[in-house]
Amino acid sequence: MNVSAPVELLIVEFGDSEFTGEIVAELGRLQETGTINVIDALAVRKDAEGDIEWFEAVDAGAELGDLVGEPSGLLGEEDVEAIADDLEPGTAVGMLVFEHTWATGLTDAIRNKGGRVVEMTTVPPAALAELAALIEEED
Repeated sequence: MNVSAPVELLIVEFGDSEFTGEIVAELGRLQETGTINVIDALAVRKDAEGDIEWFEAVDAGAELGDLVGEPSGLLGEEDVEAIADDLEPGTAVGMLVFEHTWATGLTDAIRNKGGRVVEMTTVPPAALAELAALIEEED
């Protein structure tokens, strides 16, 4: 795996485990514009009886399989086991590993100056909403 920008793991839970293609289409658009590079993807679904089904991008259909290409092996059965018990029946989780290719130039500039990224944290939407509410209260 050859990456030159920060890589992130995104885990999204869905209350409905039926997908119609909008998410894959948007990932394709983001990849085409050079915003991200999809490295690996995996989906886990728990049916109404509590049975677990999971599949990697290459098993999900041509569109997602083409987007990811050959899976990196970063996501696999151990990830499914770690998350499956917490899923409610009828829900699904999508896991996506992607490179922030938009940041390649910045990453190169940092490295050229002898710097290195020490930590990169995604701020959860709930924390942003809470902060916005606190700021609004102060105004």
